[in-house]
Amino acid sequence: MTGAEAMADRVARLAALWRSVTSRPVHPASCTCMGHFLIPAMNARDMEADILDYMRGRYAGEGIVPLVALLDAREAEREAADIPARAFRAWLLHLPGAGIDPGALDRFIADLTATLESFEPQGPAPSGLICT
Repeated sequence: MTGAEAMADRVARLAALWRSVTSRPVHPASCTCMGHFLIPAMNARDMEADILDYMRGRYAGEGIVPLVALLDAREAEREAADIPARAFRAWLLHLPGAGIDPGALDRFIADLTATLESFEPQGPAPSGLICT
């Protein structure tokens, strides 16, 4: 497998992880943090903005210019009033062919994967309330 193929596989896994994370509720419907209402899924648009905004600030602080530019371009795409932004999964899937420095892209993929994996359930579901 070439480096480009491996990167494409990692991005495809990341896109699948994004779909998984945004398609299920984080807390059970009985959780007090939801006021006992069923919340069918997280707001993917807000979640994307929060994660990328945090990552952009971190990359700016570390001087990783290619990633700051990448995330600035995504924000501009999302905020353009005249055209709808691509879905985040589609945007992720285009990254391997976008001409981004491979080292910077590797860092972004690793960081975003670690962030999204932190949302994945770990072990058996809790038996009691998970929020207070």
